[in-house]
Amino acid sequence: MGRLVVSLVDTLADRERFSAEFRDRMMSADTQLTPATIDLLVTMGAVLGLVLGLAVAALGVLVVHQLGKGKLWARTLLTFVGVWLVITGVAALFSIGVVEGVGPLISGAGSIVQAVLAAGAIFLCQRPESVKWFLPRGRGPGKS
Repeated sequence: MGRLVVSLVDTLADRERFSAEFRDRMMSADTQLTPATIDLLVTMGAVLGLVLGLAVAALGVLVVHQLGKGKLWARTLLTFVGVWLVITGVAALFSIGVVEGVGPLISGAGSIVQAVLAAGAIFLCQRPESVKWFLPRGRGPGKS
């Protein structure tokens, strides 16, 4: 979530550049958009990104809540999403030297921290003590 906030703040702080890039793309597509419309579209894109980010964060809270209840599907989802976060964190780690600007640098650092936390969560959910927690109730080791 932190990466999203940093990216949105960076986008809105440098809105003129994003608007100019968007205007150039639209001119190549031969559409007639006014500068006010382009500025509105850039702002609406940032707002839509924030709304979708909040929805993903709410879904994350739901998965964490279900982990606490011992739901196996939540552990599986955490594992898949966590592996993806680790992969993106490693990619950010190796590309941090070529990043220009403070916003992308902070976003990359957030990605690395997120990857470390996701790897820790995956490790803790796969330990033998945790596996017992995710077994269906009444079915533990040695029980049929």
